[in-house]
Amino acid sequence: MKATYRTCVSALALGVALPFSVAASAQDADADASVDATGLNVIVVTAAAGNQTQLESSISVTAIDDAIIQNFQPQSEAEIFRLLPGIQTPGTSGPGGNANIAVRGLPVATGGAPFVQLQEDGLPLVLFGDIQFGNNDYWTKFDTTTATVEAVRGGSATTLASQAPGAVINYISHTGEKEGGLVQLTKGVDFNDTKLDFRYGGGLGEDLYFHVGGYFQRGKDPLGVDYTINDSIQVKGNLTKEFGDGASFLRLFFKVADTQGINYTGAPALANFSGGKVTDIRAYPGFDGRSQTNYSIYNQNQLILNRQGVFERVGIDGISTDQKYIGAQLHWEFGDNITLDNRARYSDVSGSFSSPFLNIATRGSVIGSTVNGATVAQIRYADGPRAGQVFTGALLDNNVNVTTNIRDLGAFVNDLVLTGEFDVGSMVLTARGGFFYMDQTIAMDWHVNKSTRELSGDNPSQLDLFDAAGNQLTYQGISGYNNNWGSCCARDYDLGYTNTAPYAQLVLDGDLFNFDASVRFERVAASGYTIAGGNTFLVSPDPSRPNLRIEAITANGTREQLDYSRSYTSWSVGGLFKASSDVSVFARASRGGRFNADRQTVGGKIANDGSLCTGAQALAGANGCGADGVTPSVDFVNQYELGVKARGGLAGGDWTAELTLLKGDFSQSTFELSATRCPGGAGGCIIDSNYKSKGFEFFGTYRNGGLLFVANATYSDAQRKLSGAANYTQAPFIPDLSYSLSASYDFGDLATFGLSATGQTSVVDDALRSYEGKTTFNASLRVNPLDNLQVGLNVYNLFNTYDLRGNGATLVNGGVTPAIVSGTPVPGRNVSASIRLTF
Repeated sequence: MKATYRTCVSALALGVALPFSVAASAQDADADASVDATGLNVIVVTAAAGNQTQLESSISVTAIDDAIIQNFQPQSEAEIFRLLPGIQTPGTSGPGGNANIAVRGLPVATGGAPFVQLQEDGLPLVLFGDIQFGNNDYWTKFDTTTATVEAVRGGSATTLASQAPGAVINYISHTGEKEGGLVQLTKGVDFNDTKLDFRYGGGLGEDLYFHVGGYFQRGKDPLGVDYTINDSIQVKGNLTKEFGDGASFLRLFFKVADTQGINYTGAPALANFSGGKVTDIRAYPGFDGRSQTNYSIYNQNQLILNRQGVFERVGIDGISTDQKYIGAQLHWEFGDNITLDNRARYSDVSGSFSSPFLNIATRGSVIGSTVNGATVAQIRYADGPRAGQVFTGALLDNNVNVTTNIRDLGAFVNDLVLTGEFDVGSMVLTARGGFFYMDQTIAMDWHVNKSTRELSGDNPSQLDLFDAAGNQLTYQGISGYNNNWGSCCARDYDLGYTNTAPYAQLVLDGDLFNFDASVRFERVAASGYTIAGGNTFLVSPDPSRPNLRIEAITANGTREQLDYSRSYTSWSVGGLFKASSDVSVFARASRGGRFNADRQTVGGKIANDGSLCTGAQALAGANGCGADGVTPSVDFVNQYELGVKARGGLAGGDWTAELTLLKGDFSQSTFELSATRCPGGAGGCIIDSNYKSKGFEFFGTYRNGGLLFVANATYSDAQRKLSGAANYTQAPFIPDLSYSLSASYDFGDLATFGLSATGQTSVVDDALRSYEGKTTFNASLRVNPLDNLQVGLNVYNLFNTYDLRGNGATLVNGGVTPAIVSGTPVPGRNVSASIRLTF
């Protein structure tokens, strides 16, 4: 990028009144200095007209550069998103991904990021943010090739991008226009991990330049998995050719990534429980979720009954991706007022999701239960140092071993835009017309095995079950193949979704005001098939013991053949008042649609002829229908916002501040896997809910010499009303307030010290029990012993705080003291060291 955005976020402590009162006098004295010191003068390129600065655009937009992200020390993509106001995510899903990403108090009913689109250089990797076992944070990984992460919330995200009524988060690459690069080696000091980052860019000839970079990583994660769980390589690059005076250019992109990263599955914890409040959450003896996990050397692979009906041994490696893409961007200026932009990308994407989910149960709930046609009388260790011995522990972990083969998640995407600027009296009219096309494949097969293991964070052993006669009922701790959630989820599918969207925007810009309106006409066509699980049968997984028979399901049940489309319209209208050269006020209203894709399947919503079921068909049970598919096929989000943006000087430094008041609502119907979210405790259900939220985002920065202070805060009063309920109640797992703060001081050429914090207030679960919120701190020190050489020391979770952030929070037993809960905490204190050479 030609401009570098050097600021990020602002704290509530700065306040609103103080910046505004200082603005006039400070800026009148030295307006140019203020402009140079802030990012509000940078052109917005994500889901925007492309010719307005942040200060002059009537949208909520944030950009954070790579240096600020590195100072914050994120250990996953979700933790990067906690730097962005309006984006609400626990950030404890692990480096592999699988985060729940809410926006502006509009929560995630099931999983993924249903209203948030992730982009790389202006185009999405996957069309939908909540693909089952294919969330968008699997595929995009921050590395040294990223110059800026830019996020637009609401507003034009609804009309200048598809499937993104909540937000667009865009990873913008370095281009090599400025020559230089780096090599950095980072190693865990108190944990096993090694990462090599690199990038280099520069000129190849007249008006021709390139950039290439990426990373290699291999290790066992701060949670101390005793086999290599993080094993990744990613290389990205681009080549740019400028034409004429540099106003027009052609840029080619490529990416090759083979990644493997752990997704955190949770841990038990102790807590105090009283009056519906869970407080003082702390580590469980023998299983400290800050530094331990139920990933185990005794369960690092498993047998699955594959889609051919043959036993196959596969690794339990977290989330793996295999990506290759090529892309191009053409920017061509026809004279002074007509511009053409076209972005295109073809991607070849596949991967897998394989991990041991966690569920805490009593030994007594297993003894006496029926497994494979017999009554369980005894539990024994299946492997490990106690193999064959009787298990006598009070609690165990009896959740699923899940392996999903992501056979194909490839896509072709093209976004063509033609823009014209015209003088209309003293104002400038910008007219923009575009056409978006994306063809997304979603092909997977699921293998969800019933599994039993000891409840331990130190290589838990699998547990086998026996009847009173000593007959073994399970094999290697597995009591069923593909049948943990019943016939719904032994599924196999190959789906295609084609999204076409013409769109238009008009912007009228004057000296004191600008107005804009945009509209998008979406059409999504669905094709392909799904096959659900069939009847239960018995298999013999151990050839040496043919009498050991275990229940199994394969995808040979109900078949759905998709052949339908939905069309819908999204719109956004906004205006901005330029109170001065340093203060602007804006207002906006938007309505955006989001297509419900693969989560519509295997729920009785697809008719025998491939169309979506109507409500009348569902009531009559006609044409194979069991539920209304038309109404929930598109979720609409209504948003209203009123904001102010300002910049100024304070105590010899420069600040920026942005405050946006928010109100929004939406309804959603989607498929849920987790038994903890489904009524009756059985996985595989349809959840229908209405949501509404109001609150604010606050955002800004302060820079004074070597001091840089950045922060953000999001407040939301989020409410949910379940289908059939009379009233709204607090939405689960959305904090009223979430925030991040970061301060650094640069001692010239000697060293840089940084301190950051992120936290939130309490959240409630589905039963409205509250779980306390906390704050975690990170620290970093970077020393420059020689020119171009930097040595760094980073401490994550400085005070080793047990911070659950509500992720997967479940009250296991509130009737004992201390109470037992489960959830996924922030990793505990860990230290890494780095050495960087820049050139």
